[in-house]
Amino acid sequence: MISYVDEAGSFVSKGASKNSWCTVACYSIPEFNKRKLSAILKSLKQREGFSVDSEVKLKDLSEKGYLEFISQLSELQGALFAVATDSYYNSIEAINSHKEMHVESICRGQRAMKFEGGVQAMRVLHSQFSGLPEQLYVQFHCQALLLSSFLRRGIAFYVQRHPNTLKKFRWRYDAKELLKITDFEDSFQKFVPAILQAYSLDNPTPALNWCDYSPMKEYISTVPDYVVEKMPELEGKKGFDIQKIVRGDIAFVDSKSSPGVQVADLLASGLRRLLRLEFDDNEVMARALGKLLLQEEGNKPPIALVAFNGQSPLNEKLATVVRELILNCRGILK
Repeated sequence: MISYVDEAGSFVSKGASKNSWCTVACYSIPEFNKRKLSAILKSLKQREGFSVDSEVKLKDLSEKGYLEFISQLSELQGALFAVATDSYYNSIEAINSHKEMHVESICRGQRAMKFEGGVQAMRVLHSQFSGLPEQLYVQFHCQALLLSSFLRRGIAFYVQRHPNTLKKFRWRYDAKELLKITDFEDSFQKFVPAILQAYSLDNPTPALNWCDYSPMKEYISTVPDYVVEKMPELEGKKGFDIQKIVRGDIAFVDSKSSPGVQVADLLASGLRRLLRLEFDDNEVMARALGKLLLQEEGNKPPIALVAFNGQSPLNEKLATVVRELILNCRGILK
């Protein structure tokens, strides 16, 4: 399984106006679909009059061409996961309050450590995490929710259809700079797995008891003692090693040389434009994009809509678009 991740928008809350949507998107496909994915992107570029070596952005494309591109993607075995937030509803106070909850979860993890090396590592993580700027924290939180969405729904989706594709997990992100690891990328690898691990204690990743998870044996381990102390019913049980899944094979790559990252960029930008109601026909585009998304529990939107101040109220037109996404997304159960 290979997953391509990119974002659209600045995630800056200070001074943000209404409709300041930002998105992070992950497009995951079985490795056997990689050539077809590249062919679909190549076909899009040729139809729109670009060279196959160029990197096109959503603003460069006709709506008709983009719609055809989305329709072709829906014929693959891929799945789209996305998180969106309207920065207008993310006050600095609410962001910092939310961050403090995660800082406390890191403190709980520190207290649970039994070896001094682990305690010291958690202290460093605590110190660095506490100092994260608000903009980065929002982006990291959205990235963590994105990966959590893949873990909860993606694994359940693919274990029923293509279980062997779960033998390996590869993650490819758009590199901010090509010659060095940026502070963002370094912080991402430190903090997002930690946020996920803390989140998983209260929201464990489900498993389907009628499916064969043996292809994932590399990523399954006995539930650690510090989790058992909190949830004694898990003693002797096994679970997914989340950090190994999300950090085992991760790379920040040049998007110009990665068709998959270019696709993720186009999808993140398309979802952002849809939420901003900027397509000529938003409902038609919502139906097309919905076919790439997976059903969410309780008939919730298949895109996680995050608001640190509570909820982002949806006007009538946006509510209609979100409803189209819900009606057209793919079911988890085979």
